[in-house]
Amino acid sequence: MHLLSLGLRFNLTRIRDFFGYGRMVKKFILASLIFALLSSCYYSVYSNAYPHLKKIRVEPFGNRSAEFALSENALNALSASIRNDGRLKQVTQDPDCSLEGEIISFEEKIYSYDSANQVQDYQLILNLSVTFTDLVKNEVIYENKGLRVTELYSVAPGSTARFNSKEEALSEIFNNIFKTVIQNSLEAW
Repeated sequence: MHLLSLGLRFNLTRIRDFFGYGRMVKKFILASLIFALLSSCYYSVYSNAYPHLKKIRVEPFGNRSAEFALSENALNALSASIRNDGRLKQVTQDPDCSLEGEIISFEEKIYSYDSANQVQDYQLILNLSVTFTDLVKNEVIYENKGLRVTELYSVAPGSTARFNSKEEALSEIFNNIFKTVIQNSLEAW
């Protein structure tokens, strides 16, 4: 009987040692995974199909519309979008790529009326030609000669438009132009 209890005790000790060893292995694996995640894994929501492009020059846009300051507004808004995005550094000399365009037309028209037949919303419509060029490889990456961007702004309460002024709507139009160019160039798959 005494030998049986010694054998059972020996087996239980070996089993406990075995499972204790398993916990050590699990802790080691867990620590290794945490270390790997913290030290070497990196993910960015931005992709860059042209990693050699680091510097951009934004050319002043031509303006065929009757809206005088529109080309200057376009240059300022697109420059701000590039700075905020951070993938490209804006320069005036030795760029890797360039963004240029021409405003073909600009319209501001009544979009909706309220129940008292008063103007509630206006729609801004900007038609332009835009070209994004890789100057290193001397190739056009994105070109759209008929890009049309629209946005609404409200002038009366009760409107569903996102913007309350012409300036805010124009700013959003230029932001959308930047997104369109980037999505069709740097983010192209």
